[in-house]
Amino acid sequence: MKSTQKIIPLLIPFIFSFLYSKAQQQKIIDVHIHCYDSKHFSYPAPDIAGVKSSKQTTEHFNDTYATLRRAGVVKAVISGSPSSVAQWVKNDPSHMFIRGLAIDSPGDFDIDTVRFEQMVRKKEVEVFGELGTYYSGTTLADSVWQPYLRICEKYNVPVAVHEGGGPPETPYHGSPKARLTLGDPFLIESVLVKYPKLRLYMMHSGEVWYEHAVRLMQMYPNLYSDLGVLLWVSPLTQHYAVEFLKVAKADGSLNRVMFGTDQMVWPGAIEKSIQFLNSLDFLTKEDKQNILYNNAARFLQLKN
Repeated sequence: MKSTQKIIPLLIPFIFSFLYSKAQQQKIIDVHIHCYDSKHFSYPAPDIAGVKSSKQTTEHFNDTYATLRRAGVVKAVISGSPSSVAQWVKNDPSHMFIRGLAIDSPGDFDIDTVRFEQMVRKKEVEVFGELGTYYSGTTLADSVWQPYLRICEKYNVPVAVHEGGGPPETPYHGSPKARLTLGDPFLIESVLVKYPKLRLYMMHSGEVWYEHAVRLMQMYPNLYSDLGVLLWVSPLTQHYAVEFLKVAKADGSLNRVMFGTDQMVWPGAIEKSIQFLNSLDFLTKEDKQNILYNNAARFLQLKN
């Protein structure tokens, strides 16, 4: 008993230090997470930017989930096949995940507009995206996407569309119709005009067309963006991130920029993205917390 009484006072500073560090931890929403089932997991992939890839689906889920929890992520929009999204939600005791749907072309996974509307009504799709229109050689303004966008506007479902380019040699490796010019955010302006109530965010903030992304956000106040791969994948993308954030801050559009990692099969990209964002000294603490949490909470209309 006496030894215990001696130990407790010694532990108090450590206990308070632990509780303080937890209280100080940033609250984060990641609006750009990918999940896979075994049928659509075509890796292992090479390590990128010092970040190791997962080797199979179980490892990928476990590593991603642990990283999200460790990093302070309280909500994450996951996109993948319907089966992979359902599996991740089932394996998530913290109720962290928001159900997305990753498709490149209308009709992927045999989802026509009738089935899509059913999935929306059952809350099996809470965010329509990631939409990889660039990879299928289309833009969101093409006629094939309009029935889906009408459903999203009708049911107030957010849409997440890939803007910018893709990995080197994309047209040679599985996406023969992909063209860099299709990633220009200006190509979706007609969608913003046609669906004024649609909640839409540009993934990767336009990448090389980051100035176009900011200009669109200035014109259309319902348009948001996420940072995606810009924060971690290469010095070039990090350059785009810095310039985009500087222009968005100067313009007053920073309140619609959201944190997203596009971690794909590299769970370590989550913490690397957070570290890079926090290293930017031209952003205030308030700016960073808005990007990491507040802007997405508002966009996703979260109640808590």
